[in-house]
Amino acid sequence: MRKLAIILALLLSVVVASATSPHRGEAAPLFAEDALIASTGKITFLRVHDVGTGYGPATDFIDVEVVVKLDSTGPSKSFGFQVRDDAQRAARQGMLDLLRDAFNNNWTVTLDYDIASGKNNGTIIRVALSK
Repeated sequence: MRKLAIILALLLSVVVASATSPHRGEAAPLFAEDALIASTGKITFLRVHDVGTGYGPATDFIDVEVVVKLDSTGPSKSFGFQVRDDAQRAARQGMLDLLRDAFNNNWTVTLDYDIASGKNNGTIIRVALSK
């Protein structure tokens, strides 16, 4: 019986470990169709707004302060991230600075983001610039 309890505890720890995303330490998507996607293009829309106001309709709402649209993904797709006073603040402020520079200089950006299947709004985890 004790061996069974140890085996179950080990299996549970493997399941919990595999449910975390190694690149962020956050929970993995709940559904298999949720995905981390990369899109590259020119910024057509950049918005920064107050904490808590978010973006999108109730059925596709993202709790973010920065919202971006790219020419390559079409006008219905939006991506965003939070800029809050937490452990991620420096990285996210850096992402916002990169997006502002790209918007002002018409540079190409690559966004890595999580988005649920069937949704138009996703959450950005990385921003990169290219010429």
